[in-house]
Amino acid sequence: MMRDEIYDRQTELRMRMTELGRIKKRYEAKEAERQEAKRERDRLQARLTKEQQDVLRLGQFSFANKFRQLTGKMDEIMEKELNEAAEAELKFNEAEKVLLDLEEETAALKTELDRPEYEFLDDDWDAFLQEKEIWMRNNDTGAITKLQQVADERATLQSMRREIEEAIHAGREAQRVLDSAVDQLGNAEGMSMWDTFLGGGMVVTAMKYSSINSSDDKIHRAQRALRRFQSELADVENFDTARLTVNKRDFLNFSDFFFDNMFTDWMVHSRITDAKSQLDGVLADVERILRELADRLKRTDAEIARLAEREKEIILS
Repeated sequence: MMRDEIYDRQTELRMRMTELGRIKKRYEAKEAERQEAKRERDRLQARLTKEQQDVLRLGQFSFANKFRQLTGKMDEIMEKELNEAAEAELKFNEAEKVLLDLEEETAALKTELDRPEYEFLDDDWDAFLQEKEIWMRNNDTGAITKLQQVADERATLQSMRREIEEAIHAGREAQRVLDSAVDQLGNAEGMSMWDTFLGGGMVVTAMKYSSINSSDDKIHRAQRALRRFQSELADVENFDTARLTVNKRDFLNFSDFFFDNMFTDWMVHSRITDAKSQLDGVLADVERILRELADRLKRTDAEIARLAEREKEIILS
């Protein structure tokens, strides 16, 4: 085994080991998210079933229901139960979509872990160390030791660079989806203002709820994109993901906030306005972090270039 072969082989193996460790860490975190999402989906499913049963019971004959009809309270109670059932259904549907997303993401990471190049990686590393030891016992170790130190540093930086680039890509996608969600909520806010304060009529009301449904879909996409961005940021060394608003449960469980008691015109308008303000804040966070990542990428490239110069100096000395 020649010196250049040792250098190249060690760099290649270290990068593969770093990548495998990164995928394992991400898989474990995503699996924990999936299990939590499944528990939440099951909880909301049980609640939905209960609310549906409450509505059905009100529709059946009973002396209690007859009394409510006679006292004029039946319509009020039925409206309340229907609102609660509709709210429970909206939350369950969102939880089901989140769980499906996480199941897809977990399965994709498991597929990465099972790639053939990782199957015997530990054995490959052990075999390399044995070959390297034999070579070093029979050759001058001064230059090779220095080059291997540079190789290790460069392998670490190259892995870091790839993680930063992946985070930037995920952040730009999150930025794009958030922009779309903010625009859609702006449309819904305008419709809601007209309907709530200016008496927009049936057509405007229908347009408002159509806009809300579109907003819900885009917010779900934003949540998915932000979860991916957060996962990518967790791979970037020494990056504090807590500074990203998406890390807070109030946004990742956005549907709990958005759909609670949403069945009056005033509450609809208030929730849309608050939701748009919250999304604006998250978008500002994403844009700020993208600037920080771009700066870190620039500094990492400069350090990789410095190591390349150091390598030349060792070879020429």
